[in-house]
Amino acid sequence: MVTHTSCNPSLVTATRRLASSLSSSRGRDAVRLLPSYLADARSVVRYSPEHPQGALQLGVAESLMLEDWLVPALNRPFSIPANAIYYQPTQGRADFIDTMAVYIEDLLQLQPLRLKRENLIVGAGCNAVLENLCFTLAEAGESVLIPTPYYAAFEFDLVARAGLRVEPVTTQDYQTKPQDAQIYFPNTAALNAAYERCLQQQSTPKILLLSHPHNPLGICYPPSVVEECIQWCRERQIHLISDEIYAGSVYGETFVSALQLADRNDEGLGPYVHWVYALSKDFALSGLRVGAAYTENEEIVLPLQKLNDLCCISSTTQLWTKMILEHEMEGGESWVHAFRRMNHSRLMQRSAQLTAVLDEFQIPYLTPTAGLFVWIDLSRYLPSDSQLTPSEQERKLYLELVHTYGLLLTPGLSMKNEQPGFFRCVFTAATEEEFALSLQRLRTFATQKS
Repeated sequence: MVTHTSCNPSLVTATRRLASSLSSSRGRDAVRLLPSYLADARSVVRYSPEHPQGALQLGVAESLMLEDWLVPALNRPFSIPANAIYYQPTQGRADFIDTMAVYIEDLLQLQPLRLKRENLIVGAGCNAVLENLCFTLAEAGESVLIPTPYYAAFEFDLVARAGLRVEPVTTQDYQTKPQDAQIYFPNTAALNAAYERCLQQQSTPKILLLSHPHNPLGICYPPSVVEECIQWCRERQIHLISDEIYAGSVYGETFVSALQLADRNDEGLGPYVHWVYALSKDFALSGLRVGAAYTENEEIVLPLQKLNDLCCISSTTQLWTKMILEHEMEGGESWVHAFRRMNHSRLMQRSAQLTAVLDEFQIPYLTPTAGLFVWIDLSRYLPSDSQLTPSEQERKLYLELVHTYGLLLTPGLSMKNEQPGFFRCVFTAATEEEFALSLQRLRTFATQKS
């Protein structure tokens, strides 16, 4: 006769002791920080020619539209010098840091040589350099303020190892006359309220993290909003980090970097303004793991360089990427400039195709101007069951989209949106065939729900 553990307290205790001896609680807790919708997405059959009824992945912020440019560029021959086979400077090879600095200055329209090369650190992806940056700026248990909605994985990136606390900055109650995107803009009142909530939780507010251009909203903050945040941070002696990983994917408005706005008087950034970036989005090179952090806070430069030893970019990847960034086409035009122009054109075309379908069915959305996605309001399709909580209503709609209509989107409440029923749709995460099918499925959903 088998005895169930629920009926045998001593066996339950022994099992728990065995589990605790096999792994750490912090390791197990790290997994729990991952958004729950990821498990749903992984459990469904994905679309493929062999599974034509499978779900279409429109929830991962990647671009599948650029292989025709990237693969030939990556397959150009390049040589590896002898010094590349040995240990490298932890912050990155000097020649690659200079190449990245020149690229960043061009991208952000900074003056040539504006960036101090010794203050630029390149590491294995944006999340790695962001974690290291926050690790050097705040103690475990201190708070990072992030305006909502925000990229769901920030909570994993900042909490799992750095041990920081994330405080969502809600904005919609602090706008006097909100119009369209304005309800999402952080202002002094919203930041003060979040600051006080941190203190009530006995946690010191230490960092304000901005996603600019914004993920998941698909827009840029106006310069006045970023300037207000910079001023607030400097007055409060709180660190501002501007995550500008989509800076090269702005196709519908003018983007002004926090690095420009923080240095309007040519006096430098000061110790409270910092910046992170990667080539994962603008170049669709998420597999190469090339990220960058920049600061003019001299106290953290050396710690950042040493922490980067745990997430260095391989010397071959640095050389490979350097070749792409410096490549000139026939006639002398920069390959990067031509690539960026082409990418902007394709982003504009894809977003227009998606928003045309949304307009056809009068589905509200935030007009996209940047990034790889559109922020869509599907709240009118939430189930009307009064027994369900707002979170349960959104989850039910999310699962219906996945299982009935084969559309994998990112649910808004996973990104701490203030209202249920909003979704992020990544319009670049599909091939041409898959994207056409996703529009067809979206039409079917809207027709059947009307």
